[in-house]
Amino acid sequence: MLNWVASLPLWLATTFLFVVVFFRAQCTFWLGKLSYHGILKTKWGKKLEKNSETSSGILAIQKIGWPIIPLSFLTVGFQTAVQFGAGLTNWSWYKYTLAAIPGYLAWGFIYASGGLSLFRSLVQGSIGLLILFIIIILAVVIAANLVLRYIRKNGIKTDD
Repeated sequence: MLNWVASLPLWLATTFLFVVVFFRAQCTFWLGKLSYHGILKTKWGKKLEKNSETSSGILAIQKIGWPIIPLSFLTVGFQTAVQFGAGLTNWSWYKYTLAAIPGYLAWGFIYASGGLSLFRSLVQGSIGLLILFIIIILAVVIAANLVLRYIRKNGIKTDD
């Protein structure tokens, strides 16, 4: 399947991956929402609520607010915790989806361009492409960190 997506033009691959991440993230959000509305009252739900990954997503949403949702798409693993946490904290679907759209676009573009190239470079042994990809990811992480520091320093309210 990777070859099929990689063979598409960049805009089409990005669009396809946008749709993929849209459905994946929405399913995770709705699982969190269902948990909020019923499962948390059960014995299993109490364990889920204390899960460290779920807790980290909830804490990030409470501390940073809506910007953590699109920024989470630049991570691996934490992304799922944030999407689930948004549902678990009972965000409205409309606000969650609006906050997540930039993340969907970024995720789709990253995987359509760099992400699939990284996979190809690892398979084919292209060290130069791998180094370039790592530099791009580091630049995005540093930029996101600087934006969050600026927001915190200047007291900009980020709650919904």
